[in-house]
Amino acid sequence: MKKPVFTWQEAKVVAFQTDPGTLKLQLHQWKKAGDILSLKRGVYAFSNQTIDQVEVAKHLYAPCYVSLETALNYYGLLPDVTFAMTLVTTKATRKINTPVGQFTYQKIKKSAFQGYDPQTLMAEREKAVVDYLYLNQRHFYAKVDFWETLRWQHLGAIKFKRAMKYAVYFKSGKLDQLLRSLRSYAKLNQTT
Repeated sequence: MKKPVFTWQEAKVVAFQTDPGTLKLQLHQWKKAGDILSLKRGVYAFSNQTIDQVEVAKHLYAPCYVSLETALNYYGLLPDVTFAMTLVTTKATRKINTPVGQFTYQKIKKSAFQGYDPQTLMAEREKAVVDYLYLNQRHFYAKVDFWETLRWQHLGAIKFKRAMKYAVYFKSGKLDQLLRSLRSYAKLNQTT
């Protein structure tokens, strides 16, 4: 294996001449010796290699991309660092704890599953904002003074026209209201 994170299926391909029972035993022994980590059933990582969180995330529960609080913090829009990596998926919402971290996946509509870099799996800034507002809309209020409580920063970097285009895929009137309200807050505060 030349990659730090691998699946049982990939191990079988690499060790194609090895009996599956022998391979399972070998993986178990390497896990017991601390040479590999079991991230979930059938997904492993070498313990002596640097493990990329995004690489782990996509092996744990695909399809997915990094969004919500993790992406908003990455872009400097929300100052709070999250304990878990936050992602969106078209599958059921799920939280997965591993030896290398916690991963929280939130379900969105298939039609809205776009707006991310396929290489890095990072949502675009505007898509992360839209995902965040959509998935938290029952807790949010379309009032300019409400946004102060979330401590938004650098809102001038958001292209709200692009965000509105992404919002269309969710078909949510409340999301549209929240986005317009956040845009008004950004204009009032002129944060860049």
